[in-house]
Amino acid sequence: MNKNLLNILKNICSVVFFITTILTFLISIFLLVEFYKLPEISKDKLTSKLSTTIYDRDNNVIAILGNERREFIEVEKVPDTLKEAVLSIEDTRFYEHTGIDPKRIIKALFVNAISGEALEGGSTITQQVVKQSLLTSTKSYERKLQEAFLSLELEKKYDKNDILEMYLNKIFYSDNRYGILTASKYFYGKELDELTIPQIALLAGIPQQPIAYNPYDNPEGAKSRRDTVLYAMYSNNKLSKEDYEKYIEVPITDGLVEKTKSERMIQGISNPQYAAYIDFVVKEIKNLNLFPEDKDPFSLGLNIYTNLDKDLQSSVQGMLDTESSPMIKSAAQAAITVLDTKSGLVEAIGGGKNYTYGDFNFATDSKLQPGSSIKPILDYAPGIEYYGWDSATIFSDTAYLIAGTNHYVQNWDRRYHGNVTMRKSVAQSYNIPAIRAFEALGFERSKYFASKLGINILSKSVTTAIGGSSETVSPIQMAGAFAAFGNKGMYNKPSALIKILDKDGNEIQGIKEEAKRAMNESTAFIMTDILKDVISGAGTSPGGRIVGFDMAAKSGSSTFDENLANSLGIDAVRSTKDSWMVGYTTEHTVAIWQGPDNIDSKEKALNINQAESTQLIFARIMKLAHKDKIPAKFKVPSSVKQENKIYFATDRSTETDNMYVGTNLDSVYQYKLSEKVRTERNNSSLLANIKKILPTEEDDKTKNSNSTSSANTKKNNN
Repeated sequence: MNKNLLNILKNICSVVFFITTILTFLISIFLLVEFYKLPEISKDKLTSKLSTTIYDRDNNVIAILGNERREFIEVEKVPDTLKEAVLSIEDTRFYEHTGIDPKRIIKALFVNAISGEALEGGSTITQQVVKQSLLTSTKSYERKLQEAFLSLELEKKYDKNDILEMYLNKIFYSDNRYGILTASKYFYGKELDELTIPQIALLAGIPQQPIAYNPYDNPEGAKSRRDTVLYAMYSNNKLSKEDYEKYIEVPITDGLVEKTKSERMIQGISNPQYAAYIDFVVKEIKNLNLFPEDKDPFSLGLNIYTNLDKDLQSSVQGMLDTESSPMIKSAAQAAITVLDTKSGLVEAIGGGKNYTYGDFNFATDSKLQPGSSIKPILDYAPGIEYYGWDSATIFSDTAYLIAGTNHYVQNWDRRYHGNVTMRKSVAQSYNIPAIRAFEALGFERSKYFASKLGINILSKSVTTAIGGSSETVSPIQMAGAFAAFGNKGMYNKPSALIKILDKDGNEIQGIKEEAKRAMNESTAFIMTDILKDVISGAGTSPGGRIVGFDMAAKSGSSTFDENLANSLGIDAVRSTKDSWMVGYTTEHTVAIWQGPDNIDSKEKALNINQAESTQLIFARIMKLAHKDKIPAKFKVPSSVKQENKIYFATDRSTETDNMYVGTNLDSVYQYKLSEKVRTERNNSSLLANIKKILPTEEDDKTKNSNSTSSANTKKNNN
């Protein structure tokens, strides 16, 4: 028995030894391969100033970011107190470890787990230098392994003071500033040896999250971080308790140099008229979350290729800056967005009149009432998509009292029109039919449809249906939503980016969201067909029409609050607050907005001519975007049929069938109702045609009676 047990143990040991040998061999091969894949460590790579270049669609350089904002300082000239502050918060065992610090990593994991947030990092200063200088920003175990190898290698090639010098001259401080000496002069206008302890603590703390801890943008966050550094210095016996308690009471603005936005702006833009577009690119890059471990993506030596049409951009921004025809001068603001309909790529952005980098971008960041331009999205297209509505679907245009108020909804012409078709309601932009359509759909259904087009609504108010509630949008959101109608129902989130290459020429993946099906192709086509009438002689916006262009659009406007208007002397009936025009061809989508930046004077109200000029601006920009090329026409999809010159869909989205089940808003019930109405309408039309060809005996009697009556009338008149 003992002999058998001994044999079993021997066999187990043999197997374990064999497996261990194989694993050791494989791990050794893996580590050897990884070692040979490591980039070369050189002084040039460790200290080089990397800038990011932005290109237009024709590969012309339009901006260089991240350069010319770094002053070098030798480590011997850095005050000891500043070194102590940096090491206290970033790497207390810097002079003891060999490039990686297992003790620090374990401590960071423990502290972060206890606190529930990332209060401490596990990377040493050596690792941070390696990450910023030698590796890509891709998160992977392979890159972590490379980082560890390179950190050990860096410590062999350079002494600690050299590595600390690299770090202090490389770290990012937001506002495109790099290096601790540059930061000292930028934030405080001082040399390093002139700084106070609280100022030193802030400069030591900012690099962890430069944007979040920028004292100009987030003084509360900056103070919290500064105080954390001061506490770390106290904990490491670099400050007394009395000094610590004194310094945390110092205001974060103490000694801070005041700066305007223009003084903080990024330089290196080749043409000032590109500023609004570059602004959008910078914001988009920062929101990508593809560079989580790097302090600033524009310090990585990226090559960013955009869809900027530089001629169109110059024309768009130039029109806003000069308020040239067809614009009419006003004290109000304006914004323009142009997209490629098929891809959602942004071609031009007019961010506002006389826009400079860092200004508020009205095209991309504004929150505006959309007025009637929102009606296709909230009121009509969802009915086509889920209920089977068509252009002849009838809505009641009769007196509508808003529940719980004594306020009646008004149409723009202050009249009621009885039963009107969807086509006429859209073309004439009647408010009451739009509200009745919105109510017939149910708020949750409209909300769901809009969300797939990049527009989120929260208010259930009936005025949401006509763009007059607290719900707001930006021109770029509206352009993205309308482009989906022109793109066969596919939604692309607006983006400026074509591709991004890292400093080694490798393309970075995941920069743009995939196109998503927002609606059936049939819905997109039928809505487009209806919207064509808006810019026809039968619609409200014929000024937006271009002869020979197959295009669709919707205008919109909002009015001033009566009390506010009265207080400013604004004629609330004849003046417009927000004026919109959003439309598209198969090639390009354009969104135009005009309105006040702040409602603080009657001069910022748009008069009738100024409001109507929005249509003309739309047509002008659309022409420029097409460069005298006639766009292809919208094609009738196979899922759309036509009877009596009325298009209808043969398919239906069932996505909202779980909403309002068993009520009048049940989509299955409503779809059957639509089919029934369409059948009755077609039968009625067929009967009318038959009667024209084969009149009945009753029709003959009526005809003879009318003839006799007519003859008697003539006789009496004579």
